[in-house]
Amino acid sequence: MADLATALRARLLADTAVAAVVATRIYWAVVPQGAALPYVRLHIISDPRPEHLKGYQSARRTRVQASCFAPSFGAAKQLGTKIVQAVDAPWSVTGGRVGRVKAEGPREGQGTDTPKGFTHHQIVDLMMEHTFAD
Repeated sequence: MADLATALRARLLADTAVAAVVATRIYWAVVPQGAALPYVRLHIISDPRPEHLKGYQSARRTRVQASCFAPSFGAAKQLGTKIVQAVDAPWSVTGGRVGRVKAEGPREGQGTDTPKGFTHHQIVDLMMEHTFAD
């Protein structure tokens, strides 16, 4: 496991509170058409690479947006809260370490009216300090 995307998804799936709600329905960027609710869609919003005179530093701070989709407002908000709790403590895996995670949210996103009913959307921003190369 040598990248932040794999490490974050694995961390969320390993958390019993998150997995109890979404099972394995945590996706990076593209959600399969017709995916069952609830689910989480992850996006990297920004990934600056700090540097000094000798090149890039190994530690960096990446901003990841976790979008929580559920059939009710309360369920979407609770899922966002569970994600914040799942990444609260630092962790290490082969290839890198995630240190402090500053979370913002959950906050309301734009829901969608579908033939199956309204899909509620809550957003959690995770500013993740980590040492993964890519």
